[in-house]
Amino acid sequence: FIRALSVTSRGSLDEKLVWAFKLYDVDNDGFITRDEMYNIVDAIYQMLGNQTKESEQEESPQERVDKIFDQLDKNHDNRLTLEEFREGSKQDPKIVQALSLYAP
Repeated sequence: FIRALSVTSRGSLDEKLVWAFKLYDVDNDGFITRDEMYNIVDAIYQMLGNQTKESEQEESPQERVDKIFDQLDKNHDNRLTLEEFREGSKQDPKIVQALSLYAP
């Protein structure tokens, strides 16, 4: 817990992205599958309720996961490598902003 807190509050963007990747890669196989991402996104939506609905285009957790995979899954194999996740996330201003909230 303390290590995660340190990375999220003081780590570089790359360190934060690796931490986030590991969070989503539930079975630690080196890939994030749609199911793994859906389970995390769904839990976040349930925890936050209506606060998660930023636009009509992202009404459900499944739609959010589909949008993420459309953007990040460059080889269209329905799983994200660390590299796909890291490079794709860096291109998304919302993700960079979310991970930079606690930057020193």
